[in-house]
Amino acid sequence: MNLIELHILQSFPPTCLNRDRFGAPKSAMFGGVERARVSSQCWKRPTRELAHEMMPNIFGACRSKILGPAIEKAAKELGADEILVSQVKEIVLSALGKDGNHDGWVNTLFFFSPESMKNAVRHLIESDKRDAFASVVAMLGSSDKKKAEKAKKEAKSIASGFLASFSKNVTDAADIALFGRMVADDPSQTVEGAAMFSHALSTHVVRNELDFFSAVDDEKNVSDDSDDAGAGHLGDVEYNSACYYRYIGINLDLLDPAKGKNNCNLFDAAQRRVILETFIKVAVLAVPSARKNSMAGHTWPSYVLAVKRSGQPLSLANAFESPVQAKKGGGYIVPSIAALKKEWTDLKAAFGIDGGVECEIEKGKEGTESLANVLTKLLTDI
Repeated sequence: MNLIELHILQSFPPTCLNRDRFGAPKSAMFGGVERARVSSQCWKRPTRELAHEMMPNIFGACRSKILGPAIEKAAKELGADEILVSQVKEIVLSALGKDGNHDGWVNTLFFFSPESMKNAVRHLIESDKRDAFASVVAMLGSSDKKKAEKAKKEAKSIASGFLASFSKNVTDAADIALFGRMVADDPSQTVEGAAMFSHALSTHVVRNELDFFSAVDDEKNVSDDSDDAGAGHLGDVEYNSACYYRYIGINLDLLDPAKGKNNCNLFDAAQRRVILETFIKVAVLAVPSARKNSMAGHTWPSYVLAVKRSGQPLSLANAFESPVQAKKGGGYIVPSIAALKKEWTDLKAAFGIDGGVECEIEKGKEGTESLANVLTKLLTDI
């Protein structure tokens, strides 16, 4: 496997980047002690959003149950009249599993791009089954259960090529190629994501803390005898602060048109380098948005080790299996960087790992490489 791997150390002040079901920062046991944790899914979303913000024409996909508006838009752009638009919408929604409680919804999330939706809708509009649309749509709304069930089967038959049409080449779905897609009803549309994200773990022991707060009622008389001193609401929230280790891997083989993987149907081969450049940038810089206004803890990494090599994916999390100790008068960043570098050096020596192309960004270190330089080195020959 040909890989680009990012090993990132990033410290945050008091924040709650990723909440559990009780509203507390997520945590995990590692090395026998409690660590702060941010789930991989939590970091994937801001990464995908930032990529879309930077390159909306390439990272243009949307994951949603609300397919109705996208189907209508695609059909109208293809010249369908209002009647045909409505018929196509009903047939597609029924074929994918229409949510009867919400107009225009299906039962499961679907990951699609504007171009892929247009390809699929074009298949229906240009098919020779248009004469069957009206009768099927009429029966879908029938109060006769047998007729309705029969209509659903016919809708699936009519739309049988709908999902298959998603496999046609598009140029605006690089995010599907990187983050993957699972379609239970049609495994041929399942895409193995080229990007791998670990759960981010603190390099050291972390204990959550409580922030007691009061929301003041501007009109309340603080001279009252009441014991809340003018507060309209009292409460507390949990938070923590931590230096996190993050691992992100990119399977370059899945993005190589010469390998024949279906990921490469989702972008133009000429876009490959800019896709990787954009993704690496956003993977380094994106931050989860939880409590971004009330705690405003957005930071950028202090250290990034970037590697391009061949082999199996390799996290360096065991650098912190023994939790890092802050030196007197210092923090966790410096000892975390030292532990990460040592782990990488020791692994290469012990297992004969070929480091391939290695680049480092170390904030504050004289002579360190910039992100732009790192991208140039990693993407040479791509």
